[in-house]
Amino acid sequence: MDILIWFLISVIIFFIWVIVFDTSRFTLSSYEFESEKIKKNVRVVFLSDLHCKMYGEGGTFLLEKIKELNPHLVLIGGDMITAYPGRRTDKVEAFLKELNKSFPMVYAFGNHELRLKLYPDTYGGTWDKYTKSLSEAGITITENGVFSLEDTGLNVISFSADRKYYKRMKDTTMDPSYIEETVGKPDPASYNIMLAHNPIYSEVYAEYGADITLCGHLHGGLVRIPVPVSRKKIEEGAHVMRGVFSPKLSLFPKYDAGKFDIKGHHVIISRGLGTHSIPVRVFNPGELVVIDLKPTGGV
Repeated sequence: MDILIWFLISVIIFFIWVIVFDTSRFTLSSYEFESEKIKKNVRVVFLSDLHCKMYGEGGTFLLEKIKELNPHLVLIGGDMITAYPGRRTDKVEAFLKELNKSFPMVYAFGNHELRLKLYPDTYGGTWDKYTKSLSEAGITITENGVFSLEDTGLNVISFSADRKYYKRMKDTTMDPSYIEETVGKPDPASYNIMLAHNPIYSEVYAEYGADITLCGHLHGGLVRIPVPVSRKKIEEGAHVMRGVFSPKLSLFPKYDAGKFDIKGHHVIISRGLGTHSIPVRVFNPGELVVIDLKPTGGV
């Protein structure tokens, strides 16, 4: 019995250590794509789901890493802050302003930004103060819109889904026409990158037609574990490590983290950089995503 008790204590201590370790670090994931629609080399850094987390004083460690990568553009996929009454956003504001001094940014909504905007009385006007502060610093914050970088051949599409698409324990069908009605059709002559926070609708995003869709929201499934996958499935793009939990309170979401190739289009899902409500990450550190886009046959 004593051996069993000590074993259980050891297991608990081990998992506490993993949680502390994984919630205090982030890793880098790199992707590279070529297209004849891309006019010149472009490096993009993608941030998502920071939830007010600071890596180092004022986010110094994360800021230094981004500067080291030296991107042409920083894209933000939402949930940089947490919608909680009384939660301060000044540290995130300072971090983003410092980042914006070096790199142009496009900031799209997550469900937490959407909640702050929809319920100002609940959150004490935090959204107006937050967006005013960032806008005055020259940061582009958009709920829905298209931004063209003509000299590169890139379009950045910011898509923010209605709150009904974030309901827990309830599946809400999304049609590609809904995205078209919200932000218009993707320009076939441009290389289109869409920011769409919720990856549950990855197949819809692919059908919509953006070349790459960048998502977050699931935090990698909180806990990531290896699952049995055949060699054939791996060759077809199946992932060995899988996230366990979905915000919809379902298990093993199909689109949890990493790159998925769907109907000739790419979906990249970030594990995010922070946590909220339940500060848990197991075998699942935060993630910073860098994407190198190159003309076909380019250097």
